[in-house]
Amino acid sequence: MAAKGRSVRNLARGCPLQFQSAVVTGATGHIGNVLVRELVARGKRVRALALPDDDLRPLAGLPVEVVRGDVTDPGSLAPFFRGAEVAFHLAGVVSISSRNASLVRRVNVEGTRNVVAACREAGVRRLVHTASVHALVEPAPDGVLEESAGYDPGRAVGAYGQSKAEGALAVLEAVRAGLDAVLVLPVAVTGPYDYRLSEMGDLIRLFVRRRIPAVVDGGYDFVDVRDVARGHVLACERGTPGESYLLNGGRLRVREVMAVLAEEAGRKPPRIAIPLPVAAAIARLAPAWELLTGTRALLTPYSVHTISIRFRISDRKAREVLGYASIPPADSLRDAYRWMTTDPGSPLLRSAPAARPSRLPRT
Repeated sequence: MAAKGRSVRNLARGCPLQFQSAVVTGATGHIGNVLVRELVARGKRVRALALPDDDLRPLAGLPVEVVRGDVTDPGSLAPFFRGAEVAFHLAGVVSISSRNASLVRRVNVEGTRNVVAACREAGVRRLVHTASVHALVEPAPDGVLEESAGYDPGRAVGAYGQSKAEGALAVLEAVRAGLDAVLVLPVAVTGPYDYRLSEMGDLIRLFVRRRIPAVVDGGYDFVDVRDVARGHVLACERGTPGESYLLNGGRLRVREVMAVLAEEAGRKPPRIAIPLPVAAAIARLAPAWELLTGTRALLTPYSVHTISIRFRISDRKAREVLGYASIPPADSLRDAYRWMTTDPGSPLLRSAPAARPSRLPRT
């Protein structure tokens, strides 16, 4: 306890937290495997948690200790966290669908509570929890979203946003009980090393296979996965206990996303444009479509809401307090496309199924 007290006081004085080893849940996911790469590059010893049936290709060639376990199984976490110095909790389910809400909550809420309990039991010096921009209470359409918006599951949009808000509150409750933890909130993540096929990765796959005949009006904020990984490390080193930090890269219209991908592919972008009201009407059919086909829809009420927002998302706090920086989202998208179409380990070149899988990917 004395060592933990000294680390908190040092952070209050502006002294970065020093650590030599780290444990990472969700290590085979998109952010997870890139964070592991970042930690290894910094000379840290890393222990990675992977599900019992996880494909370890994202960690291939990295000098890490892999432990099989599941954040929804508390008994599997004690050996993983034993002796841990700092912990990065990234395990979760990201979903734009209305299906599998029980799985989303079980992993994102109950799993987070299990991780918090394991960290307290193991005496972890600091927990860095990956929340989401969608966990925050949204402002007015012409407003600015900042960390001060706070978390309220009752006001969050969709099962995913609600689960991330509830998970964030579980971490903050533990902070009030004495746990040293900080929260990191990325916007939509893109970039290379997307082995598990994220939502943006699947969009690129569909574009490459010429299965996006039209674009939807609207846009969203994107951030490079490598910037998110560096942001996690900065939050660990420089963040204030109990504080949240938004990580952003910049906004792109859907048309701009398609234009970047088209330029990389050497072809013209889709010419048909779907107005947001029409997209919203189509999206209402998503639950029936998913039930009938057994595949996840790309256009859902949640995804349409996401690209419809007009408020600005500010990461000023992370830039001023942590020293966070980001690359332009168009450059990140180009890198994502190039990795997806050239790396032998990418889902595209591994002949990923043509249909979106009905089973939600877990990290």
